[in-house]
Amino acid sequence: MTLGVWKPASEQLLSMAALTILLEQLPTSELQSLEGLTAEGFEVARGWIKLPAQSWALAETLSSEHIRQLIRFFTLAEYHWASWEAGKLSPVIPLVAQLKQRDAFDAAFRRWIKTNTDNRYLPNGAIL
Repeated sequence: MTLGVWKPASEQLLSMAALTILLEQLPTSELQSLEGLTAEGFEVARGWIKLPAQSWALAETLSSEHIRQLIRFFTLAEYHWASWEAGKLSPVIPLVAQLKQRDAFDAAFRRWIKTNTDNRYLPNGAIL
């Protein structure tokens, strides 16, 4: 019998295909609330909220609009759904960094994030 380190299956499910499925589950318009969505419908995504920032590099191939939608989803989910707390590991932080690299992150979106979260690390991460 071999003993190994247990890894939750959800960590292994972060892929471009999984992100595409998540985006298809979300409204096509800018997500402003979680009305009509339930935490139970997004259990796979809950497993991604504390993945290392480098795990989110695969989102670089997404459009800026899709990245914004993911940011909105994870911001709102962390704020409104129990057990979705991510703190400084929030996927919002590396996704915002990707928008900044594209020069596609503006002050209005920053204010939206700050208004819709109680996570002190959003949107930029921990201050060094």
